[in-house]
Amino acid sequence: MCLSEALLRIPDKATLDALIRDKISNGNWQTHLGRSQSLFVNAATWGLLFTGKLVATHNEASLSRSLNRIIGKSGEPLIRKGVDMAMRLMGEQFVTGEHVGEALANAHRLEQQGFRYSYDMLGEAALTEEDAQAYLLSYQQAIHAIGKASSGRGIYEGPWISIKLSALHPRYCRAQYERVMAELYPRLLRLTLLARQYDIGLNIDAEEADRLEISLDLLARLCFEPTLAGWNSIGFVIQAYQKRCPQVIDELIDLAKRRLMIRLVKGAYWDSEIKRAQIEGLEDYPVFTRKVYTDLSYLACARKLLSVPHYIYPQFATHNAHTLAAIYHFAGQNYYPGQYEFQCLHGMGEPLYEQVVGKAS
Repeated sequence: MCLSEALLRIPDKATLDALIRDKISNGNWQTHLGRSQSLFVNAATWGLLFTGKLVATHNEASLSRSLNRIIGKSGEPLIRKGVDMAMRLMGEQFVTGEHVGEALANAHRLEQQGFRYSYDMLGEAALTEEDAQAYLLSYQQAIHAIGKASSGRGIYEGPWISIKLSALHPRYCRAQYERVMAELYPRLLRLTLLARQYDIGLNIDAEEADRLEISLDLLARLCFEPTLAGWNSIGFVIQAYQKRCPQVIDELIDLAKRRLMIRLVKGAYWDSEIKRAQIEGLEDYPVFTRKVYTDLSYLACARKLLSVPHYIYPQFATHNAHTLAAIYHFAGQNYYPGQYEFQCLHGMGEPLYEQVVGKAS
């Protein structure tokens, strides 16, 4: 997955060849063939072996050894093409569509089973004002498309959109606080008002730990916006691997003059949070360093969110069957639409959630 993410972002072939040589030259790909029941895993594995079949070996038993040897040499273009093909096969498993129209069409089958979708863009990170304006336009177009597809189903039965604030401004950091409030907030408000027009939920996605305070300030300003009075579809994402997550929930409860939608995730930037803390010489890490503590924090935060149904609509994003079962029991047996929901990433959680989705009994 890391390779597939990086592959599409490297602009020059020399660096791409060096990455391939470094990351897969020791891979024993042949041992993976037929070992997975997932079609895309085997397809991706064959993609990695595809170039091996095109080069100097005709012996199936030596494919992996031959591939590793060829990668270490200077002629990577053919290997690059094979890896590119394999990674794109993997990407199709986790990406609903190349554009929002395709994503909405591809989601239809699972929606018939009871799934609902929250859409976001891939690779949001505005480095220039031109980038930010392009993302703003993309979000506006996506809201129009998602809103029309929702057809008035509302926030509990219809689709949502998730946005990254770092996509809306190239200087989204605490050091540029005044500029962010003056330039980014109007863009956020414009998108939120557009989402309200269609009555679809809008989630402010999670960012790195050093951006949490400024994200909360923008959320607070949005919650007190007179033009959004009476609308209960503003969402915010919090990460249970952050040690201050329970305190953030307390602040969100105090902030909730309306009902807020809160998506609880375990966290998405663990490696970078650890590395940043080391580089800056911090006394401690902002995140838990053991998964068991994150799992425990998640359950404790889930209890907090479920305890205030008048202020918070919890959205529990997890692929862990134990976590899901624990939250189900925390919530009690008298489920009603709008009490809470579970969420998963497209392409990852469907087998688990096929046991969960459906009409409330």
